[in-house]
Amino acid sequence: MDEIWKDIQGYERLYQVSNLGRVKALPRTDSNNRQRKERIMKQFRDKDGYYILGLTKNHKYKTVRVHRLVANAFVQNPLNLPQVNHINEIKTDNRAENLEWCTDAYNLTYGSREHQFAGENNNKAKLTIEDVENIR
Repeated sequence: MDEIWKDIQGYERLYQVSNLGRVKALPRTDSNNRQRKERIMKQFRDKDGYYILGLTKNHKYKTVRVHRLVANAFVQNPLNLPQVNHINEIKTDNRAENLEWCTDAYNLTYGSREHQFAGENNNKAKLTIEDVENIR
C-alpha cells in the first residue's frame, strides 16, 4: 500500500498524517529563527493503550490521539459520528483502512468487548443498548 500524506486540520504547513498512521513535522523555521528539518514524530502510548503525540502551534501544545488524526484526514464521516473504532480491535493499528466512525453505543459493544461485558467468551450474541445501560 502506498503511503499518502495529508495536512492535519488546524496545523496546515506544520504537520501531516499518513494513511498508514504516521505523523510528520514539516520543515520550517521555528520562533528562534532555527531551521527545522522534516521528521517522523515519535508516538507514545497513553494510559488506555492508544498512540498519542504532541502538536505545537503558536506556542500552544496539544496532545492528540493518532487514530483520530488519521480518521479525520482519511475516513469519510457523512453522519458526523463522534467516535473512531479500530475494526481489528488493535488499538495501535492506526491504518486508515482499519478505522471507522461510529456511535458511542456501537463502539462500546463492538467485537470481543461485548463478551467481556456479558461474561460469555464463546457466545456471539450482541448486547443491546438496554443491556449496556443496565451494566452501568
